[in-house]
Amino acid sequence: MQVQRLITNETCNQNCWFCNARRPAEQPGFVTRTAVRERIERARQGAPREIVITGGEPALIRGLADLVRQAALEGARVVLETNATLIDEARARELAAAGLALARVQLVAWGDQAVAEITRDPNGFSAALRGIAALAAAGVKVEVTTPIIRRNLALLPDLPRQIVSAALPVDALVLVVPTSVPDPTECATLADVGRVVVAVSDAARRYGLALRLDPTTFVPPCIFEKPERVAHLYAMNRGNATRPDFQHVAECAPCLVRDRCPGLPVAALEAGDAHSLHPIVEDRLRRRLTVVSSVEEQVARELVSVGEFRGGTEAVPETTVRVNFHCNQACEFCFVSTHLPPAAEAAVRNAIEAAGRQGAAVVLSGGEPTLNPRLIEYVRLAKRSGARAVELQSNATRLADGALAAALAAAGLDRAMVSLHGSTAEISDAITGAPGTFALTLLGIDALANTAVQVRLNFVFCQANRGDFPRFIDLVAQRWPGTAVVFSFVGSHTDVVPRTKALIPSFTEVMPALIAGLDRAHAAGIEVGGFESMCGLPLCMVPESERGAFSLLAIEAGGGDGEFVKGDVCQQCSERHRCFGVRRGYAELYGTGELRPIG
Repeated sequence: MQVQRLITNETCNQNCWFCNARRPAEQPGFVTRTAVRERIERARQGAPREIVITGGEPALIRGLADLVRQAALEGARVVLETNATLIDEARARELAAAGLALARVQLVAWGDQAVAEITRDPNGFSAALRGIAALAAAGVKVEVTTPIIRRNLALLPDLPRQIVSAALPVDALVLVVPTSVPDPTECATLADVGRVVVAVSDAARRYGLALRLDPTTFVPPCIFEKPERVAHLYAMNRGNATRPDFQHVAECAPCLVRDRCPGLPVAALEAGDAHSLHPIVEDRLRRRLTVVSSVEEQVARELVSVGEFRGGTEAVPETTVRVNFHCNQACEFCFVSTHLPPAAEAAVRNAIEAAGRQGAAVVLSGGEPTLNPRLIEYVRLAKRSGARAVELQSNATRLADGALAAALAAAGLDRAMVSLHGSTAEISDAITGAPGTFALTLLGIDALANTAVQVRLNFVFCQANRGDFPRFIDLVAQRWPGTAVVFSFVGSHTDVVPRTKALIPSFTEVMPALIAGLDRAHAAGIEVGGFESMCGLPLCMVPESERGAFSLLAIEAGGGDGEFVKGDVCQQCSERHRCFGVRRGYAELYGTGELRPIG
């Protein structure tokens, strides 16, 4: 068993309308110290990865820190589910010293009155904020958990803004969907759940707050009219296929995630909660909703990417560390699993330090890394560890006011690669799926340009912008003269990215705009790179004037991770030793007929 849940007690200092766990009084034999310790010992059997301490309200128990200490033996991560109203600074420090790694603090709404109407605790909101602050100050990671219920439906869409505006020190907002409660009328309908999750997800993206769905409850993706809008919240695997209070219905038959979805809540079905379902019948959406194994393994797999920069005559080692996965934009061609929670703080730091000790260039990426409040610290850490250079990959929207850009530069940031995929708001905002961010990115680049950080702009060719490159170069020349540009093509090598001609243009389609843009760049003195990367062009498609950008080094056997193929004509090419060829996904769409051997 990977995760064990441990109930310490059954009473609570709050009395939420929807709660099905609270009892008016404790069962004497259940709450004794001996009984609780025995349950901890049973939970530890099988060496679980995580032990969740819950209640009732566990903070009502004396000696809670001792229970945490016992649960943390053998290296299990200990999580506390609490309303935090009974946790002060001293107790928070005690829990942290005992080994508490994470506190999930329930916050049913924002504001004293709104919270009191649901919890029937008039001081609960203010006390919870103090508890959250105390836990975070003690070094305990904090997540806010919020139920979606009938009483708070109208309040939830604004919750991400309120959390961020108050600078509440939380790592994520986790939505919980109760389906079995003492009074069924307290439950939100499936239609309401779908509507609110979308609204909160949009707001969380807008304000840069990590959002997840609670794994102990479940929302089938088919309840959403457009499941693709919330695919980033899902990490479904076959271990989720059965739950005692869920069942499949007739509409589940054609669904491509039926093997990893338990169906609909029985309580909703019994209540006659009729709702139009949208089974997953598109394979690309199925891939976006699922993970290979567990979320933790997926995070570990994507945290670090090791490669090399192949410009010139020397291959420079380069390590990319994804300091978080969520993003405030939603580019359709993004290959990052933006639904994933951030890696553990220790794992991020260890990856940065290891890369620095190896003398690699350290690339801090995401998701959108500027959403991580520790970013400045990570830049300093990379420099202290011996990194050859420190680069930031960002959309720069959070740098618009200039303060963060200046702080990153002062911390030692050497380079910034800023994604900007169009010359106008109409093009860029459509590609990023985040209206209003084009203007913010421009201001963020302005802020970086006022520092000593070397800036490059990343332009990804897709169907929506394939003719815009010349105008993009004009924008760069006018607003940031001398700033380098790196172009790339949509990566067709991952299941997360749609492998369609509607998104991915052919090299032939792009070439007229690319050549026209290169001519304007040369005239304006703008350096354009990207030809030599795995997301660039095969060498024979590169204009002769630009082929000098390709590395002279031969590609080692296995280079390209098996993701590239070459056409028959490539065997006749004198430069095949230093060219990857084309990605398999691209060849599936367009073949290899565009390739021509270099004599």
